Order: sequence, then structure tokens, then C-alpha cells
Amino acid sequence: MRKSLTCISLGIVLFLQSRTALGQSIPRYTPQRPTISPYLNLLRTDNGVMPNYYSLVRPQLDQQSFDNRVLLSERSQARAIRQLSEISDAATTGQTGTGSTFRNLSHFQNRSHYYPGKQRRK
Repeated sequence: MRKSLTCISLGIVLFLQSRTALGQSIPRYTPQRPTISPYLNLLRTDNGVMPNYYSLVRPQLDQQSFDNRVLLSERSQARAIRQLSEISDAATTGQTGTGSTFRNLSHFQNRSHYYPGKQRRK
């Protein structure tokens, strides 16, 4: 009796662990485009006085178009930022990769000719 209870409880534990492991390893499917056409809303009868095209279909198509334009804009901005970052990195590391003209500021450290000391009176 005791063996059968431990076998059943062990089986339940193994079953639950295998279910969570399977759920974590399989990624969820997310479609890139809508899977249902907005034109199916033309057949709806629960809308008000306005035609379904102007109250349901057209706003959804406009929103999809706007979303696509924003996505393209974000991609081009990210590409421009990445290119500027690469240019900046190339300028700061120099051609040899050992140092930069921006970081090598030793010729600016001697400022004594800008601030002459006070002349002493005798």
C-alpha cells in the first residue's frame, strides 16, 4: 500500500514537472500580420447608423498603415543611430586601435602661456 502511494505521488510529480518543462521550451506563435481580414467586419449587423466600412473597416486599415509607417521609421532611426555609433567608435579608437586623437590631449595640458604669473615688484 505504501509503495503504491509513493509510486503514484512520484508519477504525479514527474508528470507535473514534464508539463512545465514542455511549456517553457516551446515558444508561442505570434503572427507578423493580422490573420483575420478587416473586411469581415462588413458583414456585421450590430453597428449603428454608419456604414460598416467607415466605422469599422477603414479605421482598422488606417491603424495598420500607421503602425507599419511607425515601425519603418523606428527601424531607420535605429539603423542611423547604429551607424553614428560605429562612426563614433571608429573615431575614438583611431585607425590602429591603440588610441584616439580625441583622447590624446597632452598638447593642451601646458597652459602657462595663457595665464602668466604675477610679476614681482622689487
